[in-house]
Amino acid sequence: RANGAQAFIYHWHDAVEILYGLEGSTTVGVVDRPYTLSEGDILIIGSGESHCLFPADYRAKRLVLMFEPARLFGSAGFWEDRSCFSGIERHSSEWDAKTRQKIYQACMTIEQEYTHRLPGWQQQVVGQLMLMASDVIREVPKASVPADVQMDDGLRRVLGYLSEHFLEPVTLKDCAAALGFNPSYLSGMFSLRTGAPFHRYLLNLRLKKAEWLLVSGEMPVSEVALQSGFSSDKTF
Repeated sequence: RANGAQAFIYHWHDAVEILYGLEGSTTVGVVDRPYTLSEGDILIIGSGESHCLFPADYRAKRLVLMFEPARLFGSAGFWEDRSCFSGIERHSSEWDAKTRQKIYQACMTIEQEYTHRLPGWQQQVVGQLMLMASDVIREVPKASVPADVQMDDGLRRVLGYLSEHFLEPVTLKDCAAALGFNPSYLSGMFSLRTGAPFHRYLLNLRLKKAEWLLVSGEMPVSEVALQSGFSSDKTF
């Protein structure tokens, strides 16, 4: 749960982000459009979609759910649905009442399971996410993509490449060559659209992986460093 006092500049990440308005009102910019998240509203931000949060009254509160689509749709049978949370009408005001209620209930169940962490909570969370994905595929209206958002598709390719290769000794030049970009152009575009340099985003991916390894097991720090894409524990 987060309040509205802190603003976030435009940024990208691989995770799907689902916001539910708890109190007050927050303005969220997604790609090139502002959305108002009021109490009871739901907003879905797809993987790789640039977004920002404008500062609001500190009393404004929202529930934030984030998950990596690759984890949910990693098996071959679900891979084709990995982008189901993109290209849709993001705001719940565009959905029918039944769909809003179903996705709201899934969000509340996920929060409850994640908070209390009773035996089987992870299975419950994954199950609710899959049900939510099914509702999005079947019931949430599709949105037409304006022509002036084509640049976002290029950066989405970059983010996809990084999500697959961030554990390797990849560089900006490697990424540019693999995707057919000029390195200088890619560097400038990435910083402009995400608010962070390429190397900083790559470092953040590795640190998130390291954090997960550190809290979920007894692996030595030196091994965590190598498993997270760092060349050595000294670098880590």
